[in-house]
Amino acid sequence: MTTLSPWMERLPLVAILRGVTPDEVVDIGEALVAGGFAIVEVPLNSPSPFDSIARLAAALGDRALIGAGTVLTPGRSSRSPAPAAG
Repeated sequence: MTTLSPWMERLPLVAILRGVTPDEVVDIGEALVAGGFAIVEVPLNSPSPFDSIARLAAALGDRALIGAGTVLTPGRSSRSPAPAAG
């Protein structure tokens, strides 16, 4: 499990990428991290959210904490990829 405190100390805001497609997500994530964001959320009601989460995790590695939002059932959260080292 990743501790949230170090990420929140960098910038106490969460970037929520609602409605962003997997083809757009890495460029947006890179821009957010360059701007100081350390936590990025992909709501599960976005297009292909698990693909977006996987792409962000692969691209941003340990530079940002990537997570799922708008998780309405426990089964949906279990589909999220394992967290990257951080």
